[in-house]
Amino acid sequence: MQSHRWSDYSPLVWRLLMFTVIVGITAGLPEIIFNFYLLSLGFDNAVAGQMASLVRISGFIFGIPLGLAVDRFGGVRVIQLAGVINIITWAILLTTTDINIIRACYFFSGVLFTAQATAILPMLTRVTTPEQRPLLFGVNFALVMATSSISALLGGALPGIIAEWQGFSATSTEAYRSTLYAVFGFTVLAVTSLSGMHKRIMTSQVNDDNHIDRLAQPDVLVAKSLILRRAFGRITLGMAGGMLYPFMNLYLRQTYAMPDEQIGATIAFFGFASMLAGLVSGYFTNRFGAQRTVIWSATGAGLVMIAAFIPNPLVFVVAYTIGSMLISQIYPAGDILILNTVAPAQRGFTSSINNMYWSLGWAVAAGVSGMLQVTSGFFWPFVLHIILMGVTAVLFWGQRYPAYERAKA
Repeated sequence: MQSHRWSDYSPLVWRLLMFTVIVGITAGLPEIIFNFYLLSLGFDNAVAGQMASLVRISGFIFGIPLGLAVDRFGGVRVIQLAGVINIITWAILLTTTDINIIRACYFFSGVLFTAQATAILPMLTRVTTPEQRPLLFGVNFALVMATSSISALLGGALPGIIAEWQGFSATSTEAYRSTLYAVFGFTVLAVTSLSGMHKRIMTSQVNDDNHIDRLAQPDVLVAKSLILRRAFGRITLGMAGGMLYPFMNLYLRQTYAMPDEQIGATIAFFGFASMLAGLVSGYFTNRFGAQRTVIWSATGAGLVMIAAFIPNPLVFVVAYTIGSMLISQIYPAGDILILNTVAPAQRGFTSSINNMYWSLGWAVAAGVSGMLQVTSGFFWPFVLHIILMGVTAVLFWGQRYPAYERAKA
C-alpha cells in the first residue's frame, strides 16, 4: 500500500529534494538569460541553437561515465566534483567574448546538470521504498519545474534591476553578464547542501533491496542491450523538447514582441503549470500504470500543440501550457517505468542512459531548430515537435517493461 504520509520519508529525502531546488535554479538562470546574452554580443539564433546543442552533447558524452561513477563512488561525490568544474567553467566563460572559448565552456557547463540528472533518482531510490517512489518522483519533477519558474522570474527581472542600479541598459551585455554571475553562488550552495550525505545514502536501510547492490552477480543483472532498447523513446522525447524549449524566450520576443519581464513571467507560468502536473503524476501512474501514462501524455502533448499555429498569443500560451503539463507526466512515469526493470546495482547506469538519450535528442534538435529559425522562422520546429511527440508515444508503446523480479527469474 502506498504511503501518503510525508513523515514516513527519510530525512535524506528532504535534503535531496532541497538539492533539486537549488540545482534547478542554477540550471534555469542560463536557460532564460544566456540566449539574450549571446544576442547582446552580436550572435544570432543559429549560435543560440549551437549552444543549446553543445550543453546537451555534454550530457550525451559524459552520461555513461557519470552513471558508472555514480554506481561505483556514489552520487554525492560525483556531483561535488561536477560542481567544481562548473564554477571554473563559468569563471572563464563570462570573461571572454571569443565564441570558440564560449562554446568550449558552455559544453563543460553541462557536466554538473548531467551529474545531477544522472545521480538524483538513484539516490532517491536508495532511500525510499517502491511504494513511495511514484509520488516522490512526481514531486521531484514538480520541484524541477517550480525552480524553472523561479529562474524565469529572476532571469526576467534581474537584468532590469541590475541595470537600474548600475546605470546601463537592461538589454546590455553588462546586465546579462551580471545576472549570470549568480550561477557561481547557486553552484556553491548546491554542492554544500549535500555535505555529509555520502555515507548516509550509501548505507541507507530504508528499503530491503539495497543489499542486492553488494551481492549481485553478473547473471542477475539485466542485459545492457535491453536497457538501451527500453529507454530509446527518450531520444525522440529529447528531440521534441530541443525543437522548442531552448528558444521559447526568443520565440516570445521575436513573434509577439514581449519585453524581458513579460517573457520571464510567461515562462515562469509554464513552469508553474508543469509543477502542478508533476505533483499529480504519481496518481496517474498508480491509477493507469506508468506505460499508459507515458503513451497517452505524449500523444496528447503532440496533438494540443497544433493549436500553436493559430496566430494569437493567448491561444499559444494556453496550448503550450497544456502541452507542458502533459509532458510533465512523461518524465517521472518514464523514470519509474525503466528504473523498475533493472537491478539496484544498475540504477546509475540506467539513469545515465535515460539522460544520455534525452541529451542526444535535445542536442540534435536544438542545432537543427536554430538553423531552421534563421531560414524559415518557427514553423518547422513546431511541426517537427508535434511529429516527434507522436513517435515517442509509439516507441514507448512498442516495448515491454517487466518488473525486475520477473526479469531476473
